[in-house]
Amino acid sequence: MGKLACGMLLALSTVSHANTIIQLTLDSNFPADYEVYSYTSTTGQAENNIPIDPYITYLTGGSFNNTEVWSFCFDFYSPTTVGQTYSGSFETFTDPSDLESTFLINELNGLGKTDAPLATRGAISTAIWQLMNPSSATGESPFPDDPAAVPYISQAATAVANGWWTAADAAAFPIWVPQNSQVQRFGIILLTQTPTGLPEPSGWALAGLGVLGLVVLRRWKANANLL
Repeated sequence: MGKLACGMLLALSTVSHANTIIQLTLDSNFPADYEVYSYTSTTGQAENNIPIDPYITYLTGGSFNNTEVWSFCFDFYSPTTVGQTYSGSFETFTDPSDLESTFLINELNGLGKTDAPLATRGAISTAIWQLMNPSSATGESPFPDDPAAVPYISQAATAVANGWWTAADAAAFPIWVPQNSQVQRFGIILLTQTPTGLPEPSGWALAGLGVLGLVVLRRWKANANLL
C-alpha cells in the first residue's frame, strides 16, 4: 500500500452534511490509478512525480455509503495513505481561497477531469495548492510556485472578485476536512456532477467591455439630460 501526498509520493451538499462525521478513503490502486506531474518552480526548485487531481475516493457517513466520488487535494506535501480510512467533516466556505479553489475544481471538471491534458491537470492542481497553502497546517514557506498555475489563479481571482463564482456556486463542491489537521483536505464532487457554466476566459474581456459600454452609455444619457 502506498501513501499519497499532494506534491510528493510518500506512503452532496455542505449544509445537509454539516457536523456529520464523513469517512474518506482514497482509491488503493496505487500507483496505477494516479498520474504524476513535474515542474520547475519560479525559484528554480524541481518538483518531480507529483500525483495530481482528481482522485477516485470513497465516502461513508451521512447519506454516503461507500460512495465513489472524485476528490481534489488542497494541501501540498500533506501525507495521506491510499486505502486507509480517515474521519472528518465538511466545512463551510468562509475564505476567498476556498471559493477560488472550488472554481478551479469546477473548471477541471468541465475540462474532463482525468481526460484533461496532463499539463492542464498539473497546472490546475498546483494552482489549488498555492491558493490553499496559507490555510494549510502543513504549509510550505515559501511555496514552490508553478509558473503554469499563474493564469488559473488569475482566472479564479477574477471570477470571485466579479461575483461570477459565489459561495452558492461553491456549495456544490464541499471541502472535506480531516479530524487530524496533518492529513490532507479534499474538495469533493460526484462522479457525474455537471460543471457550472461560466464565461470562457476569452469572453471575460468581452464581458468587461460590455460593462464599460453600459457605463459610458449611462454617462452619455446623464450629460444629455443636463443640456
